[in-house]
Order: sequence, then C-alpha cells, then structure tokens
Amino acid sequence: MKKILALALALVMMLSLCSFASAEAEPVKLVWFAYTDSVAPIDWAEVEEALNAYSAEKIGVTCEFRWMDADQVARATQTGEYFDIAFTCDWWNDYATNVTAGMFRDLTDDLDNFPALRDSVVELAWEGVKVNDRIYAIPHMKDIGYEVFWILNSDFFLNQMGWEQDSYITFDGIEKYFEAYKAANPDDYPFKMSYGGITSWQNALADWISLEYEIGLDWNAQGTEDEYTIKSALEIPAWVDRVKKIHEWYQKGYINPDAAVTESMPRAQAGVVQSGQGWFGAETVWANVIKQPIYISRYDGPYLSTSSIRGSMTAVSSFSEHPQEALALIQLMNTDPWYRETARYGIEGKHYTRNDDGTVTKTELGQTNMKVLAYGQGHYTLGALEASPFPEVPTDVDQWTKTMKNYETATLSAAMGFTPDLTPVETECLAVRQVIEEYRKELWTGTSDPDVVIPEMLERMNEVGLQTVIDELQNQLNTFLGK
Repeated sequence: MKKILALALALVMMLSLCSFASAEAEPVKLVWFAYTDSVAPIDWAEVEEALNAYSAEKIGVTCEFRWMDADQVARATQTGEYFDIAFTCDWWNDYATNVTAGMFRDLTDDLDNFPALRDSVVELAWEGVKVNDRIYAIPHMKDIGYEVFWILNSDFFLNQMGWEQDSYITFDGIEKYFEAYKAANPDDYPFKMSYGGITSWQNALADWISLEYEIGLDWNAQGTEDEYTIKSALEIPAWVDRVKKIHEWYQKGYINPDAAVTESMPRAQAGVVQSGQGWFGAETVWANVIKQPIYISRYDGPYLSTSSIRGSMTAVSSFSEHPQEALALIQLMNTDPWYRETARYGIEGKHYTRNDDGTVTKTELGQTNMKVLAYGQGHYTLGALEASPFPEVPTDVDQWTKTMKNYETATLSAAMGFTPDLTPVETECLAVRQVIEEYRKELWTGTSDPDVVIPEMLERMNEVGLQTVIDELQNQLNTFLGK
C-alpha cells in the first residue's frame, strides 16, 4: 500500500511539474534575490542563459538572478521590490524578521507537493527552520552544525618547522604556532585580521538566541539550572575568556596592529594561521582560496542549534505570483546535479573541467569570472566537489557522509526551533546594538583591554535596556519550552 501511495504521489508531482510547462505558451519567469558580498559573477549572464534553457525545458520556468549584498537586499525588501525567491539566513536578509513581517510564504503545506525537495533535507534541519511550528524557508544541506577550525600554512609548520599535523588544537593551544612564526619572522604577524575579528570565532561560544545583539544561552550550562537562562555574551565566561586571550595575542604582536581599522583581509593575504567555520574536508575549499597548501585543525564544535541550521536557506516571497513554480525551481536547484553544478561552477569546458575521480577543477577563467558563494544558492552537498590544486591537500569525496555522521555526537541546542520576536523591544535592541558597534572593532581584534571595556559596555547596555531585551526573550523562550 505504501509503495502504491508513493507511486501515486510521484505521478501527481510529475504531472504538476509538467503542467508548469504546458499551462502557458511562454515559460514562467521568476526573480531570485541571490547572495553576494560584492558584485555578480562576471560571466553570470552566460551561465543564467544556460540555466534558463535547461529549466524551461524541464519545468517551464526561467529565472532572473539579481545579485545583492546585505545593504542592497535590505533596501529592496524595504521598498517592496518584487521577487519570487530569496536567499535568507540570520545574518543576511534576516529570516526571523522577514517571517514576522509577513514577507516569506508559509511553505509547510506546499512541500507536500514537492516530496523530492522535502526528502533532500534531513529532519533535524526542518525542525531548526520552523517558526511557530511552520516552515518558511528551505534549509540548505551543508555544514549545518557549528565546527570552527584553525587553517594552518603547511609550508611553514610542516615543512620548515617539521611539526606533525594535529586535527584538534584548542583555542589557547594555537599560541605555540604564533610563537614559532613570530620568532622566525619578527617583523610579520602570524594572525592577520580585519576589524571583523577572527572569522567565525563567536559561532560556537554560545547557543545564540540573537548573535546580532550578542545574546544567547551558555553551552557550558547545559545540564545545570542555568541551561535555559539567556545572557549577554559579556556575561558568558567562555566568551569573556576568549576576548581576553585575543587581547593577550595582540599585546604579544601576533595580530597586525592596524586590525581595528582594516576594512577587509582576504584569505590569500592573511597570516599563516587563519580561522573559519567548516567541516573536515573543507581544507580543499580554503586551499583554493588561499592559493597555498594548508591543513586544518578543529577548535570548536560540533554544535547543532537553530542558529547553525539557519546559516543558509532559500525562501519564497509571500507576494510571489508564482509560488508553486518558485518551489519547482528551488527543487531543481537542490535535487538536479547538472543545474546545481552549472549554477556553482559555470559552463563545463569553459569555467571548469571534470576529473576522473568525479571532482571538478576550475579553469583560470572560472576562478576570475565565476566567483560565487555557492552555499548561498542551494544544497552544498549536491554535485561534484572542487578538486584541490595541491597534492598535499587531497579532496575527500566522502566528506559529506562523514560530516553528517559526525553530527550524531554533536552537542544539541536546548532551544532548537526557538525564534525570538524582537518587535516588543525594537527600540532597546537598536540602542544595545549601537553600544556594541562603538566597542566591537577594538574589542574583537584585541586592540582594547577587555578588563576595562567589558564593564563599560555592560553598564551602558544596561542603561539603554539590555535587561529589558533579555527579560522579554526569556519570557518568550519559557513559553516556547512550556515552562
């Protein structure tokens, strides 16, 4: 009976998709707000043409991808610019804010008509994106847990120093690597950064209720009476200890002295030690960006939380004139290898070539003209992996199977699925954020003394309503948990 039902559903799905192609003489054209941190890929027009030829034939749908940075997408949504599909997360085109504002369509019932899309996502990820038990976005299958790594220069540490690879180096334990490089290169800095601070350094320090306002649950409090107690990061011991350690490194000359005023620090120009959120297998991705052989060592994680799962998603506009077609295209992006690889790498033979082991290698043109933040397009686990340019950094073709297996032993959030509503405390949140902005560049780069700055920050934040925000969110969490 189950097999008969499954076949019936598959037939309904096939007929529904075919209806998109046959219902209109011309393909339905959609608008997709695509994520970029700079500009659109140079050769995107050609790639979009190939994608549209394929999707028009497959599902009767074409799409105009509009590449936007955070400021551009904020203006577009605020002014009511039309879109059908959009990238969203907790830090770009904010998911919770858009759901509260009614911008994103409730997809819970729609997904029954797209079983391939629903089945392409693990159940825990669906739980993480729910708001009031409803689904408003498709989570991208990628590194959905927080794992944070040291990225280490192989030439210096392995070849020159003769050290062995260590897959697990604590946050404090990395200091001996700084010391070794500084001793050999006294006029250089092993840990270069911009005013954003250490990449991904905060991600696994707390179960973030709101990373923007530095408010969350202390992971180390799990199993205690404070497990569900929301705090400011400035009152979470692990966060404070880490900020103090960064300041020590700055004083010892491991961090570039202009970090607090440096707007950006490309990985290819950063130091012999870097940081990044990823997974065991991500070293090939970083090696391609840094253009040097590297190895990685985990210092945080894995942690699975609402925030980690919502790191990359795709939503459908509440005002879309073609929501079913939009979901059909999202399904194509997340289940069809050809469409996914073309969106990620470009035109085969021009932007990339395929290798015997199933990986792909970007051509020189692909490296310059098809720069995309691929995890923002759809499932990062679908399609071919990019080969490493260095034999010392081989591509593990089984990395995603191992990563998902690794999550089985991850620390799980005590508040999985909780979405705060900041509307009642918008004024206080804005004031708290302004205080954070005044201090964060110098604090996060180690430039300022945490023993001086943190008490000042807490005093000022409390003056403008920090406790009011925390109390409101605590009441909401208690209600969510049924406490």
